Amino acid sequence: MKKKKESTTSNKIADSLREDIQYGKLRPSDKIIEREIAEKYEASHIPVREALRILEGEGFVVHRKFAGYTVREVNPDEMIELYNVMRFLTVQLLNRAIPRYTEITYYQLKSITAEMEKTKDAEKNIDLIMQFADVIFHPAGLTFTFNLSKQILKRNIPILQGVIRTLSKGSIPVKPFNHFIELCQKHEIENAIMFSAEQMDAATKTFVAFMSETRRAD
Repeated sequence: MKKKKESTTSNKIADSLREDIQYGKLRPSDKIIEREIAEKYEASHIPVREALRILEGEGFVVHRKFAGYTVREVNPDEMIELYNVMRFLTVQLLNRAIPRYTEITYYQLKSITAEMEKTKDAEKNIDLIMQFADVIFHPAGLTFTFNLSKQILKRNIPILQGVIRTLSKGSIPVKPFNHFIELCQKHEIENAIMFSAEQMDAATKTFVAFMSETRRAD
């Protein structure tokens, strides 16, 4: 029973730390102090270490002998690899999803883009981007592919945060989102998918350039 409780605790700690990394509360190269984590979650060191091992296996943190755990940096090559996978998944999802869009789908999408136009808050815009992705992908009914795409998107949130804050001053261009909606409403499915893929290619170049510039600045 105790082992099961420790396992549950370690999973909860891993979930919380993973979210902190994904949303930039813990940044690349930040050191993770086991004692502080144990105190924060009122847990022993055993579930904390197990949680960190889980995150290490997922590639969120790295462990160095005598130095402990730090948040893992995503390099430009990995960024390109992740987006190549995401591009493939996006095509598969949209091929099935777009023909299933309803008036409710379009209402949800237009409501999200309307919120994007109003805010210059980077955190809120990231949440809105994630909501937009949920709405356009979910109708595909491909649960595994859908969840995998969400994990890749979340993995890149810290980089997206940096781009939005630095290059866009907290806001994001809404025109591409609205154009995608228009293509879907016109039932131009192939054009909508092609446009989405092109936007991802452009975003990848922007993100890689941003990462490279940030590294040079450091």
